[in-house]
Amino acid sequence: MKSLFKRSALASALLLTALGTQAASVSFETSDSDTVVVGATAEKVTLRVTGYKNLTPSAATVTQIKIASFTMSTSSGTGKLAVTYAPEHKPKLDNHWVIGELKNESGDIVTTALNTGTPGANILDGVDINGEPWAVVPVNYKEQSYTGNVITFNGSALPVGVYPITLRAALYQQ
Repeated sequence: MKSLFKRSALASALLLTALGTQAASVSFETSDSDTVVVGATAEKVTLRVTGYKNLTPSAATVTQIKIASFTMSTSSGTGKLAVTYAPEHKPKLDNHWVIGELKNESGDIVTTALNTGTPGANILDGVDINGEPWAVVPVNYKEQSYTGNVITFNGSALPVGVYPITLRAALYQQ
């Protein structure tokens, strides 16, 4: 009986100790995914999109604000790299710019464009390909990778919120 009492007292002490410590937690979790290719031809085009965090909200302004960047690359020696928004961003052409709408959880919409990030300059050429707008890297650009930016467009305001963004990349062959 004495041994049972000792075990109960020890178990109670351990339980109180465990309850006295705070449980650990995580917050602001994010994830990313990719594939591993073994024994097959590697992907012809890769794309990485990075949305900027901790941006300052702004009212409508003519200043273009970089809100994300993208890097696309290819292992193919044919064709030109091209990029566009996913369909949920309602991509369209606006005077050779490929623009899209980003919407936050409150329903606020920010009009954005794909470009080099240089204010007022856009070396990406917006082209209609099978009814879809694509931003195509110029003919004279011969590298196998390209880095560009997503910017606010036409004086779009930047309200507080979280704005999901999805881009698509491909090889364009004329």
